Amino acid sequence: MNVLETVRPPYIGSSLENSILVLGITVSTAFLLYLSCVYLPLSHQFLVGWGILIPLAVLKRSPNFNKKIPVRILFLLLATFISMRYWFWRTSSTLFYTGFLDFCAVMLLYMAESYSISVHLLGMFVNVWPLSREPVPLPLDSKQLPKVDIFIPTYSESEEIVRVTATACAQIDYPREKLNIYILDDGGTVARRNNPKTAQTASDRHDSFKKMADELGVKYLTREKNEHAKAGNINEALKHTDGELVLILDCDHVPTRDILKNTVGLFIKDEKLFLVQTPHFFVNPSPVEKNLSTFMDAPSENEMFYGSIQLGLDFWNSAFFCGSAAILRRKCLEEVGGVVGETITEDAETALALHSKGYNSAYISRPMVCGLSPETFDDFILQRSRWSQGMTQIFILKNPLLLKGLSLYQRLCYTNSCFFWFFGLTRIAFYLAPLAYLFFGLKIYNASVQQVLAYALPHVVGSIIVSDYLYGKVRWSFFSELYESVQSIFVIPAIISVILNPRAPTFKVTPKGKSLENDFLSPLAGPFYVMLILILAGFPFALIKWFSYPMHRDVIAICTGWSVYNLVLVLACLGVVWEKRYTRRFHRIETKGSVKLFVTRLDSYLEGQFRDLSLTGAGIDIPMDSLVLNGNEEVFIESRDSYGQEYKLKAKIAWVKKKGKLSQLGCEYALYNEGKETFPELVRFFYGDSQRWVDFREARFNSVGFYHGLAYLAKKGVQGGWENIKGITLSGYLKSKLSSLFRKIDNDIIISSEKELKRA
Repeated sequence: MNVLETVRPPYIGSSLENSILVLGITVSTAFLLYLSCVYLPLSHQFLVGWGILIPLAVLKRSPNFNKKIPVRILFLLLATFISMRYWFWRTSSTLFYTGFLDFCAVMLLYMAESYSISVHLLGMFVNVWPLSREPVPLPLDSKQLPKVDIFIPTYSESEEIVRVTATACAQIDYPREKLNIYILDDGGTVARRNNPKTAQTASDRHDSFKKMADELGVKYLTREKNEHAKAGNINEALKHTDGELVLILDCDHVPTRDILKNTVGLFIKDEKLFLVQTPHFFVNPSPVEKNLSTFMDAPSENEMFYGSIQLGLDFWNSAFFCGSAAILRRKCLEEVGGVVGETITEDAETALALHSKGYNSAYISRPMVCGLSPETFDDFILQRSRWSQGMTQIFILKNPLLLKGLSLYQRLCYTNSCFFWFFGLTRIAFYLAPLAYLFFGLKIYNASVQQVLAYALPHVVGSIIVSDYLYGKVRWSFFSELYESVQSIFVIPAIISVILNPRAPTFKVTPKGKSLENDFLSPLAGPFYVMLILILAGFPFALIKWFSYPMHRDVIAICTGWSVYNLVLVLACLGVVWEKRYTRRFHRIETKGSVKLFVTRLDSYLEGQFRDLSLTGAGIDIPMDSLVLNGNEEVFIESRDSYGQEYKLKAKIAWVKKKGKLSQLGCEYALYNEGKETFPELVRFFYGDSQRWVDFREARFNSVGFYHGLAYLAKKGVQGGWENIKGITLSGYLKSKLSSLFRKIDNDIIISSEKELKRA
């Protein structure tokens, strides 16, 4: 049975009806493409372009828009028509030759625009109708349940991180006789224990991890050699295990108790299903969110993919394996030789191989793992460079467009996922284009202001409307430009290296669990200072041109405004590379929920609300007028999760603050410091309930619109740039760096003098 038939969207009936719908979309698209090429006088084009924006805006605000697939498709087709009319006009009317350098600048910008439009159109195709699945109930008879192996691959991560994940795995709600948990330790391999450079560390790690596994009642596996990185580690484990299904978790990805209850049923329902992927949910802010202080204000960067795009891919049976938080069928994996490892994104490559064999995938959008984002900008770029290189490898070595066995829709979906990572090239082009005109007078765009208003502006506005509709709740307006900007300079050389040698990249583990004791400037900050200087230098040139070339003021104004927007993005990037202190051992999230606080001294209960939670403590608000609580006072925190399980956690009050009619308490669990035997209860309370992650995630899913998104980004850009400038000057950072430089110069002079004296 096809997965698309197990959970149908409301509009899909029989296979015949489905085929008629797809045929109708294809014919309509072909007709609109034809109309996109039809010549219209400029005044008529102005009316057409701006006239279509009106129904787009009206449809977007329609309350029943999301429930009617024909209306949604009409909306996307109209947006496609606006963009295609712009692209055909851009191709046929603006690429004439006026000089070699001019033509180079024109073509650079044209290719960047063409790429952006292609990604925009592919994105609309992928998100035609996001598929929101409900879990398939498990059979009541446990004998009918498949046996599940849980793999926790680890390499250099601390025992503390792995212990939390393994503890949570042991608490998963699934028959214990059907569940086996394995810690796959690549940091304690035989080869590392025999290598003089790593022997002591690897041996200590091997012994402590094996002891931990015994304590938790899970199994410990390692191997002879560290070959083929994470893929090789998993494939070696497949040889020593026999579960019908395999749940793969990064060692910092802590599962909730219901992860198997919500996923295994799909495998029972569909025998051709090879994958159920779930979201990667992160409890801590990424470096971008931490350094710009956006974590609790705006949706996280990963939410656009896991909160929207994966649902769209699932409709086309193209949701792919993301390396963790996923359940796979062993039989299917063995058919392709295990986790495929020809590229460094072995997860997506494995999904591509199995989709090409006719197997199905599914995506459950409920967050059921809680992981860690990279803590520093360096590690963030390391992770994203690996992703970009791996997807580029797939694009070159596998080429989804030509791979046999894929449907047309799957080819387009995988191409979109690979093609996206070339954004760095276009982002740099958009930075340099206005400066090419302001500095050198290059004609980067051969069009009049009237043509820009008739063709370009409707396309830009239409793209913003569509993007806000498709992704508004999970990605605010203009935030994609920020995320692309902070990565583009580093992604470009990574991609070029793959193009030159597709098999050269090697897998590099992203460090997790770092603690930052002080604010500091990232070593990767240099390129953003260069961009800042270039953009600022462009404004005096714009002023000179304004008075020297009054006939060109319209172009000067456009390029200057464009540079102002780029300046905001660069300032925000400077805020990102100013690393802020972050010392939490265990991360804390804002949450809500009723709680009872039993105060031992008073022998009575107080009613309150959770404010935040972590693995080691809780923030609680208590309405109190006259009652006074003291620091270090012993209390018991009583609460229950969404499954109805009750908890009574011993704690002490670390601090008390008054806020209006509330007493805000900071409580520290006594259990955490009383021994490992009480640790599982804390893990179950904090990590075990997936509803907590659903509530936390959805609290940040809100669309704010065009103007708010732009204003918010501008505000964060100015604040980020100021934090950076203030940090490197007022904090003494610059002074310390200069002192170090002068000391080095003095030492070099002394050494040179000593060498001269020896020669004499």
